[in-house]
Amino acid sequence: MNNDIANDKDAIELTQLLNNYAAGEQADFDRVIEAVYAQLNQMAMIQINKINQNITMNANDLVHETYLKLKACAQFKVSNRQHFMALAATAMRHLILDRLKYKGRQKHGGLLVVTVMTDNKLPIEDNRIEIMAVNDSLDLLRSIKTELAQTVECRYFAGYSEAETAEILGVSERTVRRYWVTAKNIIKKQVV
Repeated sequence: MNNDIANDKDAIELTQLLNNYAAGEQADFDRVIEAVYAQLNQMAMIQINKINQNITMNANDLVHETYLKLKACAQFKVSNRQHFMALAATAMRHLILDRLKYKGRQKHGGLLVVTVMTDNKLPIEDNRIEIMAVNDSLDLLRSIKTELAQTVECRYFAGYSEAETAEILGVSERTVRRYWVTAKNIIKKQVV
């Protein structure tokens, strides 16, 4: 019970720091990053594990580059921790895609293989094509239903569970499952 109270207090404090940052308090952004650093690092590991180990970036590097990318943005307004983490996941995805595109240009696609989008959380040998195809599909998904794209961003890119995704989207886990299946089917049709 006391742990739940502490978690609620932390969430309220983090939301207040985010609001302060949106109001111009630059130092509060650093406090936000300190408060969620472990979770950002875990998210970065999930995203990096989707690609081959030859990428010249580790989880700490990705978190630090995400920090710089977000800090360089004009001040942004986020409503809570989940919203901030979704924003950070999107920034991480863009950084990884930039790195993959650069690496792919270096060797004309050297050793790229086609894989299939799965729920598998294990590291995959090399699936740059899949990552880029899924990313390219986000606009189509957004045009059909925004929640489909958000589900893919949360589940595939950020590595969130169904429960975490449901909390972020404000829907039930069953709805997340339905969005996930629908999004995967749309992406498969587009890639084929």
